[in-house]
Formats: sequence, structure tokens, C-alpha cells
Amino acid sequence: MKAYIAVLLLVLGCVFGAIVTSEVAAQQRSVETTRLLKKDLDGCQGKEVTVSILDAGPGTSSYHYHPGESFTYILEGTQTREAHGQATTTLASGGFIYDGPMQIHRTENTTRIKLLVVRVLDKGKPETIRAE
Repeated sequence: MKAYIAVLLLVLGCVFGAIVTSEVAAQQRSVETTRLLKKDLDGCQGKEVTVSILDAGPGTSSYHYHPGESFTYILEGTQTREAHGQATTTLASGGFIYDGPMQIHRTENTTRIKLLVVRVLDKGKPETIRAE
């Protein structure tokens, strides 16, 4: 009887884990990035600027941060932004988002969204780092 219960609990755990894992994976949005420019900043030793168009499907970005400054203009769609220490905001086309260096945040959208993103970074640093 104890073996039967142990097997039943194991099976239920596996089924529950599979459901939760697929649910979490479904929430992660797909992103296509088109790099428009990457250039060293004249007069700012060791800094570079990147300019990109991000086209993201529905879902969440998960919590992350940018090691430099990030300026985002919403070209199409609506996006909700949660940042540590700040109120949650929802912005639509024409909206503007500023993320300071190391500001942990996540974004979510229920439909496709298109963003123009400008970042100023230390040369060679990644643009985005997932928060643990």
C-alpha cells in the first residue's frame, strides 16, 4: 500500500511539474531584434550606444536589468512594466520608458509590441542581464 501511494505521488508530481513548466514557458515572449546602430560615443571614453527595434510577441520579458541606461519608445502596442521600488505602469504607442542602470524590472504585453530602444553602455557590456 505504501509503495502504491509513493508511486501515485510521484506520478502526480511529474504531471503537475509538466503542467507548470509548460505554463511558464508559454508566458515567456518571443523577441526579434533588429540592430540599427552600434557605435562608440565620441567624447565618452569607453562608452557605446546601441539603437534597435524590438518586435515582441505576447508574454513577459521576465525580470532583468540593463547595465547602462535604456530609453524605450513604444512604436506599436501596449506594455505593462513592473520595476522594483516603482509603481506598475501601462503604456501604449507613443509612450516612453526610461530604465536606469541596474534597475530590475520586467515587462508584459498581451498582444504583439514594437519598440525603439536606445541604450548607452560601457563598451563590450551585454545589453540585458536576467535577474536571478
